[in-house]
Amino acid sequence: MWAVPIAGSEWRHFRLMNSPFNARGVSYEDIVRATPIEHREVFHFEEVVERGGHSTYMLIMKADDRRVSAYWNLLEKIGCTYEGTGTYWDGEQRPLFSVDVPPSTDLDEVNEILERGEKDAVWIFQDGYVYLPKA
Repeated sequence: MWAVPIAGSEWRHFRLMNSPFNARGVSYEDIVRATPIEHREVFHFEEVVERGGHSTYMLIMKADDRRVSAYWNLLEKIGCTYEGTGTYWDGEQRPLFSVDVPPSTDLDEVNEILERGEKDAVWIFQDGYVYLPKA
């Protein structure tokens, strides 16, 4: 994960600057506490100190499925962004998206699109972290 140190935290608190691909329970702009494990270049995550208000979902899809663009456009229209990489899944290399959902986006609408894409076998998804504001 990419993170920047929080001023005055003596390299203990960091703001996440991307959507995590392989970590659950954290999202873009969360502030986390971490301890150095190798010469202050590698850190061990300890806990979330403050939520940034974003939600994260991970999507795995088939590399050659032309329907991905149509479904992704629906998410993009409501404010979602993604970072992409690849992962080995079910015997083949597949695209993996880490989807950032900003606080202003309707989570019910996001879930409807994600579930429809999964039902239509465009992707499988899981939540990384879903931010639910306290009422």
